[in-house]
Amino acid sequence: MGYVQLNSLNKIKKKLGVDPNGRVQKFFTQTCYNHMDKYVPKRDGNLRSVVDLEDSTITYESPYARYQFYGEREDGSHKVKNYTTAGTGPHWDRRMVSAEIDDVVKEVQNYAKRGGN
Repeated sequence: MGYVQLNSLNKIKKKLGVDPNGRVQKFFTQTCYNHMDKYVPKRDGNLRSVVDLEDSTITYESPYARYQFYGEREDGSHKVKNYTTAGTGPHWDRRMVSAEIDDVVKEVQNYAKRGGN
């Protein structure tokens, strides 16, 4: 009697590039970053340009990034009153998701269908 031996789910995910550090995850992170850029406040560009992209995280590393992202200081003592670039503001990740997540999903699906190429 014959049998079929199946690969483990983790092995299949890795082969497809959809594991936590796989090429599809990296593409998703990069795509989110690309779409998010226009929602990040920009006076001189430092906030947008000093960024650490890892497999599944995007970290804005400017000293004032946290203040800009939350729209206030940690202690609540000072709120950002004016974001100088139209369409930007706090929680730029949420702004991007609400406006562009369908485009992000399509790009990632197309990338995965092409086999990550």
